[in-house]
Amino acid sequence: MHRYQHTTADTAGDALAILSSYRRRFVLARVSGADGAVPVDRLAAALAAEEQGTSPDAVPDSERKRNAVRLHHVDVPPLAAAGLVRYDQGAGLVSAENLPLEGEEWLEMPVVEALEAWNGR
Repeated sequence: MHRYQHTTADTAGDALAILSSYRRRFVLARVSGADGAVPVDRLAAALAAEEQGTSPDAVPDSERKRNAVRLHHVDVPPLAAAGLVRYDQGAGLVSAENLPLEGEEWLEMPVVEALEAWNGR
């Protein structure tokens, strides 16, 4: 099992950069409320469904795969490096323990939302 090295964000700017992504906060929302590890494929389907306003079952395989690749290479690694999640790349599983927020609270962050609006999201 490969896990990313746990490092602490050096500055508040690093933390905000990590959390400014809606996709990353979506991952945190899903894994923080889960019982155990969540497969990247399930996260990819849920994220695509959210973006398309549909159910995960209605998401085309191409969108699910596109999201899975992006989660694997772009969104999950910074969360793992910051110690917010554990990422088992080989098994494709993301898990979290003892996060300060749970579930949808990760998506309701007014400071980050204000920064997204300011930066044009």
